[in-house]
Amino acid sequence: MIEGAVNTVLTATADGMKLEWDVSRDEARLLRENPGTGAAQPEAGGNPVWTGSLLPAFELDADGTAVYVKAVAKSCVAGQNGEWRIGLDLGEHGSGAIVCDMPGWGFRIKRLDVTWSRTPRIVSLQFGTRPLTAAERRRTPSAASVHWPDWEAEGYCVPAAGSSPTHSFWRSWDMGDARLPLGSFGDAMGTPYAAAFPRPLYAAAMGGRHGWLAFGPGEVPDAPLTLRLQSSTACVHYAYREDLWGPVDADTRVWTEPLRLAWGGSGYEALAALFDSFGPFEPKSPRHLRSFVCTWGDFKEGRFDLKKFVNRISGATQSDMVILDDSWETFNGSAEPDYALFPDFDADMANIRAHGYELAFWQSVGWTDDPEAQGLTKEDLLCGPDGEPREWRWSGSPFGAKFHYLLDPSSERTRRLIAERTERLVARWKPAALKLDFAYGYPGPDAAVPRDPAYRGEKLAFSLLKLIHDAAKSVDPDITIIYYGIHPLMRTVSDLINIDDLGDAGDSAAHEISGHNQRCLWASLAARHGMAVNTSTGYYYGALGPILLDTAVVGVNGLTLGENDNDGKQMEPADLNRWAALQTWRRRTCGWKPLWLDADTGSLKGEPRLASWGRLEAGPDGGEPNLLTALALRGEGQDAVSYPVAGTVSFTGRWALIAQDDRDIADAQQVACIPFAAGELLLGRPFGRVRVYAADGGKTVPVRTIEAADLPGRKLVVTEGELASIAGFVIER
Repeated sequence: MIEGAVNTVLTATADGMKLEWDVSRDEARLLRENPGTGAAQPEAGGNPVWTGSLLPAFELDADGTAVYVKAVAKSCVAGQNGEWRIGLDLGEHGSGAIVCDMPGWGFRIKRLDVTWSRTPRIVSLQFGTRPLTAAERRRTPSAASVHWPDWEAEGYCVPAAGSSPTHSFWRSWDMGDARLPLGSFGDAMGTPYAAAFPRPLYAAAMGGRHGWLAFGPGEVPDAPLTLRLQSSTACVHYAYREDLWGPVDADTRVWTEPLRLAWGGSGYEALAALFDSFGPFEPKSPRHLRSFVCTWGDFKEGRFDLKKFVNRISGATQSDMVILDDSWETFNGSAEPDYALFPDFDADMANIRAHGYELAFWQSVGWTDDPEAQGLTKEDLLCGPDGEPREWRWSGSPFGAKFHYLLDPSSERTRRLIAERTERLVARWKPAALKLDFAYGYPGPDAAVPRDPAYRGEKLAFSLLKLIHDAAKSVDPDITIIYYGIHPLMRTVSDLINIDDLGDAGDSAAHEISGHNQRCLWASLAARHGMAVNTSTGYYYGALGPILLDTAVVGVNGLTLGENDNDGKQMEPADLNRWAALQTWRRRTCGWKPLWLDADTGSLKGEPRLASWGRLEAGPDGGEPNLLTALALRGEGQDAVSYPVAGTVSFTGRWALIAQDDRDIADAQQVACIPFAAGELLLGRPFGRVRVYAADGGKTVPVRTIEAADLPGRKLVVTEGELASIAGFVIER
């Protein structure tokens, strides 16, 4: 190691921005660089993207007294591999060090070590707080405040954190005091519950007009991860609450990759840079791209006749599989059919398969309603400080009925139960997929923790998902595990990301349309690292058309709606056509990047909005994604909209275009063109003929062929009246 001064200023440059960190002062800032000179813009305080501290701080419990300890840098030495080791002084409580580096994508704390003078009870670990001066303490809302978050920017980006309608961006002062979930806890810690998808994020971003900084851990942490906001500033907060649960018996604690920083011009680009830092990635197998019809829309309304269900969907909505959702089991976590509710369950499963569908089963990840029947005692369940099992439900409210006990993976008996029930389910019914749910349905350490610290925090949900994933794969390596989280760390526990549940976007078709559209943007972050993604509906058929249009880019469709929606409406003939068209002509590859045409990825000025956008894939030989394979096109008014893509696309109305091979739309042998509104479509590329398709029995069938020379102006034209009869066109060379 080479000795360095403690007052070293570390810098990292990427994407036209520079991070500067004065280590001795623990003052960091991200600046937008001047495009002309490459230097940071000179106006002091005028153009920072973000400012804050980076040295860790702890809240400790010392014999019932809360103590705040902020690390101070006492040395800074450079290594031979671009690493810096910063010695930490924790006063009478101990000492430590962080090892950090500045890779090409940003900044990373690779390791945090602390050696304690006396083993403490850690209440929390924080990045982005500092002690208040006497003058500052006189300005806080509480006279008891001794520290305060100091990460500061114009605003925040937490994808799909808000609801009704979905929102992801806030100005810095809009939230007041809040605790936003970045991992799997959410409502379980009294934080806003917006949606299962896209959690766990393990990330968020701060920024504004000049750029955005994304942040999060590099490994799944052993504490719940939240973004803690106070007034207009924030910090990253890891909650341990060892004041309730006792200290971990170790004088030295080690945290691996507790913080990564990456940045970009927008919140989306910053998060993409952060997620890309976990690569390179191998795309998931295309076999995981399975469309579905889910029973939840009927089950939630008390309709449990599976014969009637299959007869209805088989004549209208073909899909790869039927998901048996919540209510199929005797109780949550039994993995046994409820024969009282479904007396012909075995025959019903055979009937579903006879109609061409594969089976999939919903599974709650860590709930059980009858632990005694499963041979469990309270030693196998999460218990509170009083030693009694905790109970929980999705809303977090202590009022009402239908609460669940919580499995503690610390117990070998519990781990064996999870593995055995999963293996039994997969071996018996041979499902194509398991749809996992409610790994976010656990209380945080304010109420309960696993007995073994190795399973605490975000590792609780992750370890439960991993147990089920590995058990299912041990029986059938090709089975698809469906979950929600879009972070690259989730690749090892899931195969297919489901944009679900749109009911969380708000209780109206309009909320579901905007919510799904925005979720497609955030889902593309996962598509970038090779995950399979499918879309899903909410509870209104009025939202289905716009959802299916974006599905053309995302890849594969899903239907959660039942026979009737929340307004009593049923699927329209035009949407039946679109569903059949996407089932036939969808993309069947994993791994793509978005192409923004008429789109806004979101900012403090407004939420994300995807009007016209596309899908870019790598060619058969790999490389950068540069083949345009799908388009969702939205035009308003009578004037044609043109884009210089695919040999120039000009259109009115709304259309989905999907290449039917591994070529760009501009030279694919076949391109499916699906109308979503009355209009015209002109493709500036050669083609010889057009086949026109209708939908019959949920399947596309050709009805006529038109030579290109016979098309007036070589345009595809569809009227409002034809939307109920035309499923789509396929142009051929």
